[in-house]
Amino acid sequence: MLSYDNIARVSVSASPPAPAPDAFSTGLILFPVSAGFSEEKRLKTYNSAADMLSDGFEPAGEAYQAAVKYFAAAPAPSRVLVSCYPSGESPAAAYAAVLDRTADFYGVCCCDHTPARMQALGEAVAEAQKPAVLFYAVTGTVTDAVASGSLFHVFKAAANGRACGLYAAAYTDAAALMGLAMGLDLVHTASAFALCYKSLNGVQPVSLTESEVTSLKNVNANVYVTRGYDHLLLENGTAASGRRYDEVLYQDRIANDLQAAAVRLLAENTGRLPQTDDTSAQFISVFSAVLAGYAAMGVLATAPWRGAAVGPIGVRDTVENGFALWAEPYDEQTDADRQAHKAMPVHAALCFAGSVESVVITVNVTA
Repeated sequence: MLSYDNIARVSVSASPPAPAPDAFSTGLILFPVSAGFSEEKRLKTYNSAADMLSDGFEPAGEAYQAAVKYFAAAPAPSRVLVSCYPSGESPAAAYAAVLDRTADFYGVCCCDHTPARMQALGEAVAEAQKPAVLFYAVTGTVTDAVASGSLFHVFKAAANGRACGLYAAAYTDAAALMGLAMGLDLVHTASAFALCYKSLNGVQPVSLTESEVTSLKNVNANVYVTRGYDHLLLENGTAASGRRYDEVLYQDRIANDLQAAAVRLLAENTGRLPQTDDTSAQFISVFSAVLAGYAAMGVLATAPWRGAAVGPIGVRDTVENGFALWAEPYDEQTDADRQAHKAMPVHAALCFAGSVESVVITVNVTA
């Protein structure tokens, strides 16, 4: 499958600081094997954990246990990709081998927990052209988990927006988080979702003090805790960069849909699109339809522009429906771009709707 990038390339610049296959509800489990590896096992698709047992995976094996937690999510994802690789190969190299075969996934979870190897995998996921998110778990004491050199600390320092870590009792709990994210995306086709305050099926909440929760959140780790007597909650659904997972996901989804819309306009046009401002208007029209759909979902919303001035938008200008589109006139096009048959770049400014995670209740009492 060839990329659209040579035809329509999407450049994303987030403000504040921050691309795509149509498979945002599918996870990938990377699993090292010490014996019996064959290229046939490099990439397989399963619709349940039980299917893996019938294909020779051990019930006590970490890949199967991760899949059990992945499919236990409610709502549950419909499938998972599993890639076995030789134990002498690095997870980053195994990930590259998968990308040579498919881009049909979004979540990534690895059964190799060596910190240096996981750090390299996180960097590979962040740097790859294909957008994805690494879900990982850190176990042990809270002190070690938040210390300098821990994965939480390293990924935060790198502002990695494509690493989503969970402080947990078991490494396989990361697969439960991935399954939750993939399952929610599968069913939320008409409305937006967030990971914050959701439940992780098959995972026991970790017993933490409020100060320990705070120290973990300070390194942008996610925790699964009990609030009150009976509320089991994931907090806060955050990537290592501090951005919420849903914002990373929807940024990737929007980029994917804008790219696909541009290719459709070019490929389905029975004549040709001239290098004129009328063509810019056509691109802006189809892109507006895409972004209006995200506004209807609740992903984008009318808001003041909080970033630096960009194009026609000044600081604090109101962006209606959460998006604005524009292109410079063709009179300003360079000779080189015209001879290369390029369109004038179309710019989009987006305001995410955000999500509420806390509330203050004021009670006034009179005798």
